[in-house]
Amino acid sequence: MKKKLLCFFLVAAILVPALPVTADNSCHHEWSEWDTTIEPDCGNTGEESRFCFNCYEDQTRTVPATGDHLWDDWYNTKKSTIHKTGLKKRECMMCYATQTKKTAKVKPYVKFTKKTVKLKVSKTYKLKIKYAKGDSVKKWKSSNKRVATVSKKGKVKAKRKGTAKITVIMRSGKKATCKIKVSRKKKASKKKTVATVYWTPGGSVYHSTINCPTLSRSRTIYYGSVSSCPKSRPCKVCF
Repeated sequence: MKKKLLCFFLVAAILVPALPVTADNSCHHEWSEWDTTIEPDCGNTGEESRFCFNCYEDQTRTVPATGDHLWDDWYNTKKSTIHKTGLKKRECMMCYATQTKKTAKVKPYVKFTKKTVKLKVSKTYKLKIKYAKGDSVKKWKSSNKRVATVSKKGKVKAKRKGTAKITVIMRSGKKATCKIKVSRKKKASKKKTVATVYWTPGGSVYHSTINCPTLSRSRTIYYGSVSSCPKSRPCKVCF
């Protein structure tokens, strides 16, 4: 009977595979490396896990948040002026945390878009300036009102030939100057119109009168309308 039992246990030991040792059986754990299962970010914790090569028990642990925000670019929420500071803001693209910071006051300045303007007598021109936010024009003035005048809105009117300086004064105290050069109007040339013109076969111009001095030696003289004349240029003497 004992021999039969012994054989039974030997056969069972051969046929039944060995069961893995569990933690309850006091396994001497051989742990794998920690593997990240949930990545931490600036505002959220992550998670790591590992397992035993012998009993396959697994462990997890929490990974603290990095605190390293992925910031977007700064943008203005309130522009600064010469009197008040401004405000900038940015957001984290991961956790949507926000940061704000003040921006310094703007330094006052003023400048003309054109330093010199040329005008004909009686013509007008609207001067354009660039200046700091929060500032405004206090006064315009001309150095020579006989040459050019300027309105409260910076519109210049040319009066007579000469040069004048237009100055703009801002409420911040800043100033800028533009030079105005005024010239006389060009007199419109009066073109002489005639019904009949005269020309010679060998000449290159046509004439307004047969008594033109340049025709005094010509024996053959033709005449007709300007459109029928084969010459393209008028004579400088009689026209």
